[in-house]
Amino acid sequence: MDGALALLLVLSVFAAVCAGLVLLARRIRSRNLHGGLMSVAEELYLPSAKRLRGETQEVRQAEQKSGEKP
Repeated sequence: MDGALALLLVLSVFAAVCAGLVLLARRIRSRNLHGGLMSVAEELYLPSAKRLRGETQEVRQAEQKSGEKP
């Protein structure tokens, strides 16, 4: 019985940590603070992220030059 209780405790702590990370990610995205943090993570896990970020910056610069707002 002690083994089952320990396993249940470990799984509940793991679930709580995962839920906390999800809530933290939602908060970061809702406050639009993910630019600097997420770009580093995206470059590690998504090889084409650097190219996509460059294209996004080019579009933003073109919109600023033409006077449009996103």
